[in-house]
Amino acid sequence: MPASANDTDVHFLGMMVPHHQQAIDMSQVLLDSDVTDPDVRDLAERIRDGQERENAQMNQWAQEWEIDEDMERHSHHIANGMISPGVFNTYAQLEGEELRARFLELMHRHHAEVIAMTQDQVDNGGYEPLRDMAGQMIEVQTAEMREMEELAR
Repeated sequence: MPASANDTDVHFLGMMVPHHQQAIDMSQVLLDSDVTDPDVRDLAERIRDGQERENAQMNQWAQEWEIDEDMERHSHHIANGMISPGVFNTYAQLEGEELRARFLELMHRHHAEVIAMTQDQVDNGGYEPLRDMAGQMIEVQTAEMREMEELAR
């Protein structure tokens, strides 16, 4: 681990990777569906692609820092706006307008509730590249939430 990395960094990686993975999975359900709204499909694609890139980097750091145990411990948590497996399964069965509306609702909450954890990383993390990434996450997800609010109208 870099000398500057601290417990906040380790906790953030452990919690954010599964959080991002769920957003990736939720986006993929929409992209594999019959939802035709090009704006919602574009949003889902950007969320999927952006969070896949961030997860690749966070997983690389976790591997380099040899924090497999920490990553495993957090991999089963459902927190910070994540949805339960039952809710996810119900969501994944939806189609058309119902799926479109539920995607916007669930993803908005998913983003909104993780921002406090992400702000904690910005404020208290020790590893500057991870703090910078967290700051970018807040900016992107805040903008995406505004977009979701417009699309939900």
